[in-house]
Amino acid sequence: MPGWTLKKSDLKRYPHFDQILKPEEIVALVTDPKRVAENSFFPLLRYTKKWQPFRREKGSDTPKPKSKDRPIRYASRRDAYIFAYYRHLLSGPYETELSRLGISHCPIAYRRIPTATDGRRGKCNIQFAREAFDRIRELGNCCAIAVDISSYFESIDHERLKALWCRLLGVERLPADHFAVFKNITKYRVVDRVKAYERLGYYGVKSYTKGGDPIHGYLTPYDEIPTQLCSPHEFRQKILGENGEYDSLVEPNTKPFGIPQGAPISDLLANLYLIDFDVEMHELAVSLGGSYVRYSDDILLILPVSVEQAQEIMAELPTRIRQHGDQLVIKPEKSSLVRYTRNGDAQHSDLISGKGKNGLEYLGFRYDGQSVFLRDSTMSNLYRKVASVARNQAEATIRRYPNKTYDELCDLFNFEEFTKCFGRVERFEPSSSNKRWTFWTYVARSVEEFQTKGKKIHGQVRRLRKRARHRVDQEIARALQRQARRDASDAIDLK
Repeated sequence: MPGWTLKKSDLKRYPHFDQILKPEEIVALVTDPKRVAENSFFPLLRYTKKWQPFRREKGSDTPKPKSKDRPIRYASRRDAYIFAYYRHLLSGPYETELSRLGISHCPIAYRRIPTATDGRRGKCNIQFAREAFDRIRELGNCCAIAVDISSYFESIDHERLKALWCRLLGVERLPADHFAVFKNITKYRVVDRVKAYERLGYYGVKSYTKGGDPIHGYLTPYDEIPTQLCSPHEFRQKILGENGEYDSLVEPNTKPFGIPQGAPISDLLANLYLIDFDVEMHELAVSLGGSYVRYSDDILLILPVSVEQAQEIMAELPTRIRQHGDQLVIKPEKSSLVRYTRNGDAQHSDLISGKGKNGLEYLGFRYDGQSVFLRDSTMSNLYRKVASVARNQAEATIRRYPNKTYDELCDLFNFEEFTKCFGRVERFEPSSSNKRWTFWTYVARSVEEFQTKGKKIHGQVRRLRKRARHRVDQEIARALQRQARRDASDAIDLK
């Protein structure tokens, strides 16, 4: 299909069950409908990403937040290439349908929406948030309704999705190649990555505690695990359990709903699935003089209506969205209603319902009618990363300078280089202009985008640097204490 090319950055090297394909082999596979229809798709590998939201401040009445888990599932390399190509095949018809319906500006996630000043650059969450806040400012007296769909990707109904897929292609029945892709993104199978690595000998018991409890870990260094995890014979025997010697590790999705978030085609399908809901919400918003946008599972209505009318609309949303799938549920704990009122040149906000500080929280930012702030959860995610990197680099520093004192180590620690390790910020769209953005790039772009309304972000970042420096000094002290305990233990062993 014209417009599709395989770039070097598209090539995948992560370990999975399939063998590496050459670029020309990839192109030959994905562009051949017969081969796609006959392709034997591998199970997805799954692991769980866990993290602890940053702890409350000392003396705060806020309870310690619960740790969070997010299942990550990813396709084999050859299957990912197929999913990516068929995403490309569907994206053109999808954009055409959005244009026909007059809602090209409504679903804003996972799409390249050009900026007004440079058509080659796509918008990211900063521009989307700024546009929402500008709309609030423009309306003056209005209500912002923000709701979140619970486990959205896991709730997508397969039959409804297939009907929408057919609608995009203008057919009553999916062609064999499209049906193969549809079938394997809906009736997908998963294998737990740790169990697979354990079965194949890459992971297992490394040692035992003094009490005799096993300590598990990688038996093969992670970066030395082969790109093709096993031979086809081992895959059938040890993963599928075909010969009866091993139990199968494969877990099929037997439900009539749910697609795996993270597969290269899933984001477009998630956008497509609610296309008729987008039309319905857009028409409602326009009829009231407001606007509607949806960022994946985040829904935002900005309406020049009374609080009472906004509450009625908000109460109807769970029923409205259930008409597009029985599994679709609005999260009450993540729903909020904010009223904005104009007072001369100023604007004031009141949080009518929902959690959080005053003002609308949207796409990583908060707007209180006067100023834009980085959302608390954005700062929390960064604090967590600061703590992790500080611990690792403190250990590395004392190993590099084994005979230095605490004060000397604090002075030798490269704090400026450390701050560059805070890494990328989530919720960016995958485009060449922002793939390498660090937190500091994010801050600079945010302040530039929000202009005078974004000045308070500088204050938040200054506090972050102070806390980061304090955390580094703490971790150096702790690393020295751990080293002292190791030295004492070694001395006892020598005796």
